[in-house]
Amino acid sequence: MTGNSEMQVSKVSYRPDIDGLRALAVLAVVIFHFNKQWLPGGFVGVDIFFVISGYLITGIIFKQAAKGEFSFVDFYIRRARRILPAAFLLIFVTVIFGLAFMVPMDAKDLASSAVASIFSVSNVYFWKYLDVSYFAASSDMVPLLHMWSLGVEEQFYLVWPALLVGLYKVGGRKTLVFAAVLISLASVLYGESKLVSDPKFSYYMLPSRAGELLIGALAFFASESWKSRISKSVAQIIALAGMAAVGYSIAFISESGGFPGIISLLPVVGVASVIFSGAVGKNVVSSCLSFRPLVFIGLVSFSLYLWHWPILAYYRYAYGQPTGYGYWICSALLLATTLISYYVVEVPFRRPAKQILSVKGVAVALTAILTVTVSYYAIGTKGLVKELSPEGYHAKVTEHFNQTKAAYRYEYNCQTSRADASLMTLDRCLIGPGNKKPSVLIFGDSNSAHYVGYWKVVAENRGVTMRNIAHDSCVPFAGEKSRPYVKVASRDSCQKFNTLVRESFGSFDTLIVSADWEGYKYRTKNYVEDIEGLVKELSATGKNIIIGLKVPIFRGYDRACDLKAIKIPGIHCAERGVYADPGETEINNQIIAIAQKYSNVKTFTLRNYICTDGTCSAYLRGKPIYFDLGHLSMAGSEQIGQLSIAEKNRPGLLFSKIEPDEANMLSPPSR
Repeated sequence: MTGNSEMQVSKVSYRPDIDGLRALAVLAVVIFHFNKQWLPGGFVGVDIFFVISGYLITGIIFKQAAKGEFSFVDFYIRRARRILPAAFLLIFVTVIFGLAFMVPMDAKDLASSAVASIFSVSNVYFWKYLDVSYFAASSDMVPLLHMWSLGVEEQFYLVWPALLVGLYKVGGRKTLVFAAVLISLASVLYGESKLVSDPKFSYYMLPSRAGELLIGALAFFASESWKSRISKSVAQIIALAGMAAVGYSIAFISESGGFPGIISLLPVVGVASVIFSGAVGKNVVSSCLSFRPLVFIGLVSFSLYLWHWPILAYYRYAYGQPTGYGYWICSALLLATTLISYYVVEVPFRRPAKQILSVKGVAVALTAILTVTVSYYAIGTKGLVKELSPEGYHAKVTEHFNQTKAAYRYEYNCQTSRADASLMTLDRCLIGPGNKKPSVLIFGDSNSAHYVGYWKVVAENRGVTMRNIAHDSCVPFAGEKSRPYVKVASRDSCQKFNTLVRESFGSFDTLIVSADWEGYKYRTKNYVEDIEGLVKELSATGKNIIIGLKVPIFRGYDRACDLKAIKIPGIHCAERGVYADPGETEINNQIIAIAQKYSNVKTFTLRNYICTDGTCSAYLRGKPIYFDLGHLSMAGSEQIGQLSIAEKNRPGLLFSKIEPDEANMLSPPSR
């Protein structure tokens, strides 16, 4: 991603076609980030940058080392002049903007990522702390996520120069090349192996990315050894084949196929082939890549890469995916920031200073110090910087947090990630009158937990004591049946949880089970049959059985939207949490049909409070009632319960097309 002028500095011949390759790489990345559907494999542009960097850096170091002229100090000073001024300015501006406009939790995360970016370990930070993959939709709003690639490069620059010089001195060129081949092969295979166990590590970390930079290094050694032995016609064929591989990769490699790993060899070897053939002599590919507009884009590619992502991330953070005018606004901002960064920062700061302690050097250092200081202040205040917030903002943040808080944050909600038998006896897991034996058991996954607020209000109003227990992402099927639906790491815990719950059935008169029925349906072909087996099993207990259906899902819902709207103009939150009511989902209807076969089984839904007059809304009486796109907040769940009691309105209990009285539902079944 860096090093446009490094070749001139090191007296290595300048190749405009490499700047053309940079242009191709940065345009692929930018187009992909604007809209993934436009160029599905555009993310491999980063891999193209890695190969280019490996080629250039290796050439610079090796030629100087071969003459005994290489200086580590001079090398790192040049790298610092090339990278740090533009990068530090970008990080500083991004942090200040984020602290002014982001909600506190997001601002705190931004500040943490800024510190990591300043110290060139952002890739490590995102591997450890970003709770979604690089390709997840929510990652599109992380302003400094793109700095991971600079972290990889800068870590490579710390290791490779010493390794290159040391191996060359000890064993000469052949030993160096042999080591580069072995390490690059090991890196690619290691990246492939981590795709299953830790795909984030594979994507972000140097051990699985070093191979791409080293293939660039091998392209340098190959060009030095073979360029005089290869005819121009053969080089032309190699260039065309390499360009075809790059073009195919950009157009067709999918993020869903697992990346990097072995598949990354297609674009990486393709780029290396193009670079190698260009060293032999001019060919049709190098001529096309030397097209002056492409070369110019290549020259500004570092600034273009730096600024494109924060602009898009902040736009998405405020207004969602750009469309129409949004694309033009982002493009205009990107053009302006790229040119300013290149002409005002990159070019002037790249020139060597006459004094050891120059004004430019001090400015860069102060920018870094100021960024780290401001970031640590923001981390200490949990992202709430009063100097950049309107009056009364803190109180609104607290109110909003309480309104949208997840179920698991409440003491009376017993939701766990590991099976725990003690939850079946703890008093804190009881809702309703505390002096009565619980007659109702509420169980399931997190979709059961988010109903507990509603049942708490009902239980207190009706004088019924209930026990609740839930296991994250655990379908409530008996025995081995749950295992195919659950992540490998949670299978044993989920199975144990379901066994513990079933062992307690005899203590209760009513069983209320809920789950993310919609989310599990793609895991196996026997899903509906397994649900029917669950209903049959529960019905056979002779208890009152209530099955909670899946709530409506709001794909565009953003629980932080109301807080964003306080600081950012033009945001209309209620519109994002609304969609036309399509009726019950297919799986909900299937559950209703199954339940109707059994006299003691009913289905339960709060749809009648979420969807009215043909419209579903994540807001009730002006307040958000969802935690995320598919879960009620506990306050929202309680709010619906209070509304139900106040209006003497029954919940949506569907059974043989008759809505029974709620009190009868909670009483022991007739025998």
